[in-house]
Amino acid sequence: MPCPTPILRFLREYQDGSPVRLHMPGHKGRPRLGVEPYDITEIRDADSLYCPVPDGIIAQSEAVATELFGSKRTVYSAGGSSLCIFTAAWLLRRYAADTGVAPLVLAVRNVHQSFVSALAQTGLSVEWFRSPEATALACPVDAVALETHLRGMPIRPIAVYLTSPDYLGNVQPVAAIAEVCHRLGVLLLVDNAHGAYLHFLPSPAHPLDQGADIVCDSAHKTLPALTGAAYLHFGATCPDYFPDNAKEAMLSVASTSPSYLVLASLDRTNACLTAPGYIGCIAEMAEMIADAKKRLTEKGWQCVGDEPLKLTLYCPSMGTSGVATARLLNEEKVVEEYADRDYLILMASADTPPEHLERAVQTLLHMQTLLHMQTGDLHPPMLTLPSLPPRAMSVREAYFAPREVLPIDRCEGRVLAYLPVKCPPAVPSVIAGEELTASVLRYLAAQGYAQLAVVKPE
Repeated sequence: MPCPTPILRFLREYQDGSPVRLHMPGHKGRPRLGVEPYDITEIRDADSLYCPVPDGIIAQSEAVATELFGSKRTVYSAGGSSLCIFTAAWLLRRYAADTGVAPLVLAVRNVHQSFVSALAQTGLSVEWFRSPEATALACPVDAVALETHLRGMPIRPIAVYLTSPDYLGNVQPVAAIAEVCHRLGVLLLVDNAHGAYLHFLPSPAHPLDQGADIVCDSAHKTLPALTGAAYLHFGATCPDYFPDNAKEAMLSVASTSPSYLVLASLDRTNACLTAPGYIGCIAEMAEMIADAKKRLTEKGWQCVGDEPLKLTLYCPSMGTSGVATARLLNEEKVVEEYADRDYLILMASADTPPEHLERAVQTLLHMQTLLHMQTGDLHPPMLTLPSLPPRAMSVREAYFAPREVLPIDRCEGRVLAYLPVKCPPAVPSVIAGEELTASVLRYLAAQGYAQLAVVKPE
C-alpha cells in the first residue's frame, strides 16, 4: 500500500540523516522555533509543487487527497484559498481566450477580496448577482432566480461564482445551482473556504458532492493543517483543461518557494482523514454544535446559519452587540473567530476539546444578566445595503488607473479605485470601477470610512 504521508516521510528521513545543509533556507535546520528541521526548499528528491514529477512525493500526496475527496483532481496550495481563487480566475480567463468565448463570470456578490483582486490581475469580466435578501455578510441565492438571471444575460458567462458556506455559516443550495449551471452549459465555481470538512460528514455535503466543477477549500480553517494550507479541487464534470493547467496558473502569482511545512501539514491531514476515529470526531462535534444551538436558542439567543461546525449568534436579539459579547467571553479565556456590531462567530473542528466548547456555551447561557448590565452597547438599527451602484469601468481599469485619496464627503459621483475590506467575504456595497453614489457613501461612512481612493478624472 502506498505511503499515505510521502512528504512527511521524506522530511523525517532527511532530518534523521543529519545532512550538511548547504542549501536554502538560511536557518539551516537549527530549531530556533522548533519546526526548522522540517523546513526545506526544493532539494533533490523533494519534488516541486508547481512541476511535480509523476512519481514524486507531492504528486503522490495530491493523489491521496484526490481519492479522499473523490475529485477528478485535487492540487495543493501553500498560499491559502486566496491562491486557489486567483488560480481559478486565471484558468477561466485563459480558457476563454483559448476557446474564443467571452471572459465573463456571473458572481454572487458576497465575494472574498481575493476574487476582486483576481479580476483586476486577470482582466476577467464580471456581472454581479445580488438577491433582495442580501445583507452586509450574506447573499442567499435561489436557484430559480439565478436561472432566470442567467437566461436573461445577453452573453452567457463561462461560470457562476458562489461562496458557500459564507462567513456566517449560511450554506447555499449548491446541488440545485449546479443543476441549473450544467443545464445551461455554465461551470460552477465555489469558494468553500470554510467547508473543507463537509465531505467527511455522515452525509457528505461538500460542493464536490453536489456537482460543483471547481472548488476552493481552506484546509487550515476546519481541518488539522497549518495556516496557508488549501486545496483546489476539480470535479467530475470539469473540463480537463482546468486541472491540466492549474499548476501553471498557480506559479504565475505564487511564491516559487512554497512552504514545505504547509505541504507536510496537508500530507499529514490526509492521514487524519483516512483514520475512522478522526472522521467520527467531525460527526460528534457537529452533534455538539447542534445541541449547543438548541440550548442557546431556548435561552433567547438567535442562532444564524446551518453550517455544522460554526456557531453564529445574532447578538441584538439579546439587546447587545457581538463585540460586547466577545468581551465577556474573553474574560473566561474564550476567544472568538469574529465579532462585530451584530454577530459573534465561534468555529469548532474535530480537534476542539468538548470541554472547551462547553465552557463557551455555559458562559453564553449565564450571560444574559451581564449583557443587560452592559453600558454603552445600545444597538443601532442594522445597516441596509444601498442599491448596486452603476459600473463606470472594469475592476482592472480602476485598479490601474491614476488615483487620488479624498475625504468621503467629496467623493459623490467619483469612481472607486480600491476599497480595503476589513473582514471578507462580505457583500460589498461598492467595488472598484463602480460609481460612488450618495447612498453608498452614507453606508460607507456608517461603517467608519473617512476617506476613499478614487480614480482621477482625465
